[in-house]
Amino acid sequence: MTSIQKQALTPYLSPILVHHELLRGCAFIPGEKHIRVAIFIDGSILTEIDCESPIPEIYQKAFGQLSDTARGFLVPLPARVFDGAQHEFIIRLCKPKQKTMVTKPSVPQQPWLLENRLDFRHGDCHGQVTATAQSYQGWVAFSQRPHPLPQLTLSNEQGQFIKQISLIPVPTETGRPDNYLATFRISRADLPIPLRIHCGEIELNGSPCQPPKKLIGFLEKFEEHAIHGWAFDMHQPANPVELILKIDGQLAQRFRPNSRRPDVAKYLKLPEEQLGIVGFHITPPEILFNGETHQISVEFAESDHLLHGSRQHVQIPRAYLSLEEIIPLPKQPRATTIIARPHAPKVSVIILNRDGEAPLSALLESWEKHNSLAEIEFIIVDHASADGSMKLLKYWQSRLPIHLIPLSYNDSFSASCNRAASEARGQFLLFMNNDIVWLQDALPAMLKTLESDPEIGMLGLKLLKSTDNGQLPGQASVQHLGVRFKLSGTAYWPYEVTPDQGEAEYAPQVVPAVTAAVMLCHKNDFYQAGQFDSSYFYGFEDIEFCLRFSHRLNKKIICRNDLSALHRHGHTRLSGRATDIFDRLVNNADVLQTHAGLWLKRNYWACLIDPSHPLTVDQLTIGLIIDDVITSHEATPLRARASKLARQILRCYPTVRIVFLPPSRGWYHLRNIHCLIVGHPEYDIGMTTFRRADLLILAWIGDQAKLWARMPWWPHFDGYFAANTAIIKQLAPTLPNPITRTTAASPLGPLFNPHKPPLRIALLIPPKAPNQHKTNLNILQQSLKSEGAVVWQDPLDAPDGPTRVADVCIALCLNQRSLRVDCKPQTHTLNILWAPRIQSQSDTLLPAGWQIVKQMPQVAWLHHKIENALGNTFRSS
Repeated sequence: MTSIQKQALTPYLSPILVHHELLRGCAFIPGEKHIRVAIFIDGSILTEIDCESPIPEIYQKAFGQLSDTARGFLVPLPARVFDGAQHEFIIRLCKPKQKTMVTKPSVPQQPWLLENRLDFRHGDCHGQVTATAQSYQGWVAFSQRPHPLPQLTLSNEQGQFIKQISLIPVPTETGRPDNYLATFRISRADLPIPLRIHCGEIELNGSPCQPPKKLIGFLEKFEEHAIHGWAFDMHQPANPVELILKIDGQLAQRFRPNSRRPDVAKYLKLPEEQLGIVGFHITPPEILFNGETHQISVEFAESDHLLHGSRQHVQIPRAYLSLEEIIPLPKQPRATTIIARPHAPKVSVIILNRDGEAPLSALLESWEKHNSLAEIEFIIVDHASADGSMKLLKYWQSRLPIHLIPLSYNDSFSASCNRAASEARGQFLLFMNNDIVWLQDALPAMLKTLESDPEIGMLGLKLLKSTDNGQLPGQASVQHLGVRFKLSGTAYWPYEVTPDQGEAEYAPQVVPAVTAAVMLCHKNDFYQAGQFDSSYFYGFEDIEFCLRFSHRLNKKIICRNDLSALHRHGHTRLSGRATDIFDRLVNNADVLQTHAGLWLKRNYWACLIDPSHPLTVDQLTIGLIIDDVITSHEATPLRARASKLARQILRCYPTVRIVFLPPSRGWYHLRNIHCLIVGHPEYDIGMTTFRRADLLILAWIGDQAKLWARMPWWPHFDGYFAANTAIIKQLAPTLPNPITRTTAASPLGPLFNPHKPPLRIALLIPPKAPNQHKTNLNILQQSLKSEGAVVWQDPLDAPDGPTRVADVCIALCLNQRSLRVDCKPQTHTLNILWAPRIQSQSDTLLPAGWQIVKQMPQVAWLHHKIENALGNTFRSS
């Protein structure tokens, strides 16, 4: 009996095979006829399909007489995986859909039963090509050093051979094992556009390649019978360009040039035969003949580049009179019936408005056009609009069930949303900006997601950035696929993710937050999470609410990126606001960091080590300092040790990205590195550049203990670990820090504990500090380092606070009578004022934002204080 037959009573997922550009496999779930698998490439979902094909031949012998409910699948692979680079395929056997409601598990479970992985590479090389105005240039990376070096093959767009050119080998490795580089630069002279470039069977990324466009054009004149002008691309003058005619900023017509212009060729001193069809004369649209003044513009369709002479104002007198002007028709009586609010709607749609007549009208029209859900009510809070908003809303009350809450002042987003929620009758709340335009019937699908999965508590959707220049939905860029966090300065801040960061553009994904421009949740969950925090004024209140929501309720937040809407980004926040309100906007960042900044610091580090959390998509990157080789086949002792350590790290942390930094490849360039491991005693850590503010630098001592201890930067590492106990005993007296022995089970020591991240402490030194002040801080620094903390000194008067990401800031006050700190406390740190000489705190005015302690701070006490602060993170005022 085969091993598969022995597992006939358990789910089975075959290993993955790639054959004839198809991904093949089979799956089996006992008692299930409908088997579904999800396929991922490089962490992003490719597809989710039902297994409906026969079992591939290669598996049939192994399956034998296994149940006939086993099913095969085959999926065509996208062209992008045949670029020669390494890609990771993941296939997951999805859990069957539950037929009845089950009790919510206490621990979240993964939505799949089994998972298989495959590293795939097509060919032994991959590369990149880009074009400049004068040349094509790029690189090719080989999985092993080729002998001899192959040549590049150049061909036109149809694949017809032109010539071959030689590669230029790079003399040393890139820093990645088994990866060898060669570069090239090719003059564009006499080469076709676009140009295809291959290395063997692999076509380089960026091919077919063409230089950036140099667009030039002129809107010459407007006549009643025609609009005249010319336009083309200087780099490809024979190829036609796409143009757009806009009337009053709105898209009116797409067209291409339709006539030759030898006069343009003569003016630009170009051979006439090189210039294609570049002139245009088009019939003016009918809207221009209504007797009113209009602005006309012509621009290139692929950019916002206007033709010279655009934005002309034209007026054509009307050539006729309408029937209404000759025989006035009686006015129809205006409908005044207001649609009553439903007693028990399913969804309450909450919208805030201030001077938003135009976008609000577009929103309501798009809702009426696309929405199919009848059980809804609108609750619209108007903030003292001075335009025609109120008149518009009263008109729409005869078409939609709108409950209007007019205010005589401009209140905050939090206060007005909470006010509207208190009057909502629906089971669900849909918060929505007044500048959203619906493109599809998205709400029923969003509701289905919330109702079918009790682990999901909140939903957003993909937002396309809309502007006022009349672009079509297909032209809009993606603004929002959810919200994640990344480092900016010395804190972590939210950002709206886009496809550029490798996010799921066409599939739902778990995120830590979604924007309240479109946000759907249960009404009960909204109140259990604590509503929106009224400390904010139009900025970050939705982000903190999402963090608090998922933390308190232990529910997932999903961005349905398979659904989309248009968003006139920024209109809601900026339109018609008084000058003093802009001053209040600056306060929002401080409020967010005061409430959640410390929590974000601690959890960002934990998410790097355990990437199953959605807070960030940043990949933990560890840099290993190595030395250069003298000959191509030599492996230095440091390189051998670094390779061994890298393998140990990857066994413990499989998702880590490891890079090697030799002197020939920018030893001191540390962009995007989270942890630097220095195994070379002569590496001066003070010369590093492009350092992240949360970078940790560790000394890794394998030999030459005496040389390490003589280096001036020896005391300034964040952590230390050594290969054996003899080195530790020899170097321990030279440092206050503990030196950890590296092992295969714990190759990076206690700093890489996701449950207890390193405590990072900035000691603040005032300018012209007296010697006693410096001495006390030095003693404190040695004490904290001896307990394993990462400690450094920063100037107290630095305008932006500490130079590194700090969990704790400690200032010293030696005055016996009064406490004074000439420094604003950081909103995202625990701020400690160490006052050893203060007699009593009862008569002392406590500086705002500081905690006073008389005894020398200890690491255990600081950890306790941080845990207390983290426990109070998700509160609402």
